[in-house]
Amino acid sequence: MAGFVQTGLRLARLFAAPHLVPGRGIHRSGFRAKGDPMDPSREVGEATREDVKQGSGEAAPRLGPEHQRLEVFVGEWKAEGVLGEASGPHAQAKATAVDRYEWLPGGFFLSCRGVMHFAEERLESTRIIGFDAERQRYRMHLFDNSGYARVYEGGEQDGVWKFAGAHERVTMSFANGDQRMDIHWEQSDDGTTWRPLCDLRATRVH
Repeated sequence: MAGFVQTGLRLARLFAAPHLVPGRGIHRSGFRAKGDPMDPSREVGEATREDVKQGSGEAAPRLGPEHQRLEVFVGEWKAEGVLGEASGPHAQAKATAVDRYEWLPGGFFLSCRGVMHFAEERLESTRIIGFDAERQRYRMHLFDNSGYARVYEGGEQDGVWKFAGAHERVTMSFANGDQRMDIHWEQSDDGTTWRPLCDLRATRVH
């Protein structure tokens, strides 16, 4: 629902796939510079000064109420809705979706596997949601079967969750004792003007 909608609906080719960026320490010849952490000539287990500096003083993650708030998503959801004008030629098309949220081991991160159908399309995605204690923000990573990878940040207030990325944002509102979730996706080319991308109403089934 929420995650795979935004990436799969690139049907109007609103924006291109991310470009590959050369890795740090890689020469034009394709070989890595000596001393690079990925240099195969380094001994196994050998740490660079940068490795030591980054690892020192880092506090171990701790579970807290911020993680517990994600519990509201856990379960299986079925949704129906309609695509918005930002979906291009499929605007006003009906859509159905199934999402399954579950905790990853340890309880720090929530995973979601989703499938959405509209017209003749089938969109599949995997999302990972967690809490960034340093930034005090929730973060959602999305990967889909079209090859897109996206990162969103957001938060929750009074049962309403909002996540935003560079060109999309979503609002997810819970109702009926957390048994219903209303999902509204928007898309923007410039980060200022937003157009409706998709509206779904999901019902918890498990």
